[in-house]
Amino acid sequence: MSFQQTLSVLRERQKKVLVVGLGISGVESAAFLARAGLSVIVCERQTEAVFTQKSKFSAALPTLRANAVEVHFGIDGEQVAPLLTDVGLVVLSPGVPLESSVVGTVRRLGVPYVSELELGIELHGGPSVVVTGSNGKSTTVSLLQHILKNSGMRSRLCGNVGTPVISSEEILADGGAEDRSILVVEASSYQLEACTVLKPIISVVLNISENHLERHGTMERYAAAKGRALALQDERDYTIVNADDPMVMSLSRKSKGTRAVFGQLPIADLTKLSDDWAHIVGPTAIQCRVNGTTEDYDMENSHLMGLHNRYNCAAVILAARRLGVSKELIQSGLDSFSPLEHRLEPVSHAGRGLVFNDSKSTTVAASLAAFMTVRERYPNRALVVMLGGLSKAGSWDPLLRKIKEAQERVLPIICFGKDGPLLASHCKAHGLPCHIEPSLRAATTRGMATLQEVDDAILLLTPGCASFDEFSDFEQRGAKFKEYVAPALG
Repeated sequence: MSFQQTLSVLRERQKKVLVVGLGISGVESAAFLARAGLSVIVCERQTEAVFTQKSKFSAALPTLRANAVEVHFGIDGEQVAPLLTDVGLVVLSPGVPLESSVVGTVRRLGVPYVSELELGIELHGGPSVVVTGSNGKSTTVSLLQHILKNSGMRSRLCGNVGTPVISSEEILADGGAEDRSILVVEASSYQLEACTVLKPIISVVLNISENHLERHGTMERYAAAKGRALALQDERDYTIVNADDPMVMSLSRKSKGTRAVFGQLPIADLTKLSDDWAHIVGPTAIQCRVNGTTEDYDMENSHLMGLHNRYNCAAVILAARRLGVSKELIQSGLDSFSPLEHRLEPVSHAGRGLVFNDSKSTTVAASLAAFMTVRERYPNRALVVMLGGLSKAGSWDPLLRKIKEAQERVLPIICFGKDGPLLASHCKAHGLPCHIEPSLRAATTRGMATLQEVDDAILLLTPGCASFDEFSDFEQRGAKFKEYVAPALG
C-alpha cells in the first residue's frame, strides 16, 4: 500500500497521526497532515515553557492549534502510550533516534512509523535525487539545483538543507508523477535511518567519516544509515559514489543501481569500477565519461575552493548528465555558482589579512578539508585557526597532524567554547601551542588582534564542533562571528 493510500485509509477509519518532535520537520509534517484532512497529534519532549523560550519554531504553535492540531509537551518514553489510542501512523522527526524510549513504546504497541523525509518523498511521487555523506551535502545539492534551474528543468531543493520535503505544495496538487518536479534532497543519517521504502532515481554518497557517533554508536551503524539512500535501488536507478572512500564503495556494492564513480584514482582504475566516471585531474580540471563519451570540465573559474569541493563538483556533473543536462549548461553552472554562507565564506579583509567564516564545519573531517583548502590556496601566509563548541565523539588526530605538519605557518590555535579546554589538551598532546577562550566572542577578539599584529595573516573559524553550547545552530554561530569581526575592522 502506498503512503497516499495509507493516508486515505486513515481518514476513512478516522485514525489519527502522531508527529514526534517539534523541530522544523515536525512543524511542517503536522501542518501538511492537517491540510490533508487528518486528525493530528504532536508530542514534544521539552516542556512548553522551555520550548517557547528556546525554540525558533515556537511561533508556529498558535497556527497549529488553530488548525485543530493537538500539541502535548513534556512527553517521553511510556508517556506517549496514552496518545497512541486511535493513532494509525507515527511520523518521526530527524531528531528522534530509533533507539529512543518513545520509539520503543511505539514499536511495543505495534503502531507503524515513518520518517518525515521518506513520507514526503513518497507522497510527492515524482523523481528524486538523494544526496548524503558526512560532508559537502549542502554545497552539492545547491550546486545541482543551480544547474538544473539554469537549464530550465523543474526541480525543488529540500531536505536537510533547510526546507522539509513534506512542505512541497505539489504533494496535494492534482496530476501524476510526470507532472512533478525533480526533488533534489539533502539527506542526513538522522533522516535516513528510519527509511524502509526509499528508492531515488539517483543516489549520491559523497564520503563517510566519523560523525554523529553519539547517536549511532559505531561507524558501521552510521554508515548503514547512510546506505539507506541506495539500498533499494534497482538497475533502472543510478548510484553515484566516491571511489576514493572504501566505506562508501562497500555500501555501493549492496546497491543494484547502475554505478557511477568519481575521485582521484587513475582513469584505468575508475574504468574498472564503472563505465561512467568523473576523474579529478587536478586543481583546475575534471574529466568525465558518460554514455561512452569523454568530456572535460574546466574548474579554473569556479568559486568553490579546495579538493573537497572538486569532489562535490564531480558528483554533480555525473548527476546532471544523468538527468540530461548538456555539458555546456553544466560548465556554465560550475562557473556561476556562488559558495554558500558559512562554508569557507570570505568575511572581509582586515588590513592585509583575510577572515574566513567556516561555521558549517561541525566535524573534524570538515575542518580538515577547510584547513587544507586554505593552505592550498595561501601556502605562504600565516594562519590562525579557531576550533571550539561542543566536541563530538571521534578523533581529532587527522586535523591536528596536518596542522603539525604546517606548524611553521600556523600561529597558536584558539580553542573556545564549552569544550575549549578539551580541545586545548588535544593540541598540547600534539605539541601545538594554543589559547583557551570561554566564548566565540572572546576567541574572535583574540584572533582579530593577532591579525593586527601579524602581516598578511589569515583568521579561519572552522570549529569542528557542534554549536549548541552558545548558539541554536551553525548559522547563528556564523552570523555572530561576522558580527564580532566587524568592530575589529574599525
